Amino acid sequence: MIEKVKILSLNIGSLERAKKQCEWLAGRPEDIFVLTETKESKGCGYIKEYFGKSAYTFSDENNKIKYFIDAPQSQTGDLGVILISRHEIFCRDNFFPEYSIYFSRQLETGVRVGEKEIHVAGLYVPSRDRSERKILRKKRYIDSMEMYLKESPKVNKIIMGDFNILERMHVPHYSTFYEWEYHFYDALLDAGYIDAFRQRHPDETEYSWVGRTNNGYRYDYCFVSADLQESILDCRYVHETRDIHITDHSAITVEVAI
Repeated sequence: MIEKVKILSLNIGSLERAKKQCEWLAGRPEDIFVLTETKESKGCGYIKEYFGKSAYTFSDENNKIKYFIDAPQSQTGDLGVILISRHEIFCRDNFFPEYSIYFSRQLETGVRVGEKEIHVAGLYVPSRDRSERKILRKKRYIDSMEMYLKESPKVNKIIMGDFNILERMHVPHYSTFYEWEYHFYDALLDAGYIDAFRQRHPDETEYSWVGRTNNGYRYDYCFVSADLQESILDCRYVHETRDIHITDHSAITVEVAI
């Protein structure tokens, strides 16, 4: 039996808007949410409380939907990822040890959708400025993720999040990005993953973040393993999140048949 699953990724940014973000997410049709730029804060505490009073499950008194939550907790105060699912999470994994500054920035969960299983990985690649410390922090993370892409199984897997990089043919081209940042996009393709948005919209120009100078960047991505390439039913950006000011990023949503 073919199952359909919808997944949405969103950089939640301003945690002062956590209540509005939760209300917006709860009204969405997606089954799984990958939230990035999370941290141990009152805002993220509110999100966890809203979707799951216990560590992993909670039945909402209003809509009776049971949520499962995976939220690796940083021991170093770093930013990260939270995954919220209406389907059962049956396993969890993390490429980094708990003491790593990157521990909370990557997660992989196994999710049961009906009688099928799918693996969903969330990434939040560090941003950077021109300082040597932040350049090195980002490069080391990307180097680790390229190793993860080579070593981890590539079946029934979806990788989503804020990658803070651009595709090599991004329009416009920004010379401020290093070659190794563009290479990370190539490494995902070389590892056998498909850019779901590009597969559905090969020539479309879209941005998930727009800077103060009105320059647009496609920072947020969805990649699927090659076995799911023909199963992508839809992939698009949801700009409403910026229009209603619950974050400065657009969401990306994908629907696949498994």
